Amino acid sequence: MFKRVLVTALLTMAITTPCYANAAHEQAMSFILADQDLPKEPGDKLYTSENPEKCPTLFDTTAYHQGEYGSHGDKMREGYCAGAPDLYGAAVTIYEAIETEEGYKIGDYIGMFELKDTGYGRSTNKGKSRVRSDKKYAGSIESGTHLDIYRNDLSRCWEWMHRTQGKIFAVITPAKG
Repeated sequence: MFKRVLVTALLTMAITTPCYANAAHEQAMSFILADQDLPKEPGDKLYTSENPEKCPTLFDTTAYHQGEYGSHGDKMREGYCAGAPDLYGAAVTIYEAIETEEGYKIGDYIGMFELKDTGYGRSTNKGKSRVRSDKKYAGSIESGTHLDIYRNDLSRCWEWMHRTQGKIFAVITPAKG
């Protein structure tokens, strides 16, 4: 319980205080090893030998604005996103992913989001879906390689896609907010 309260408090400070956002970005940057290969595919991590579970991971991303309520009954609002069902309620710290010839490198801090929705995404052509009634192939959102960001309107969705070009780095912190 204390851990959940602490994580929620830290997220609130990070959202409301720019200096905490800078500290979160510096922490994410500290995970990068100078001699490692850069991530190329969604699910690849920027990693270090300590705390690999807190390392930034490359994700595909899209944005959506339709639907008043998420899959768990929460009223949707800016700052929420959809991801894998087992991560529901997690805090998500998002950074730009900058494409280079060697792969993707981490860019500027974008913001903090809360995973309050789930979905399917696009077919991965593997596994069995837990979301689709026909159980045909798992989707990219449900398999954990895609984050779908909720926006208030279509123009905000286009802004998101323009800024991210469909790729982001994210650090997912399991928590209830």
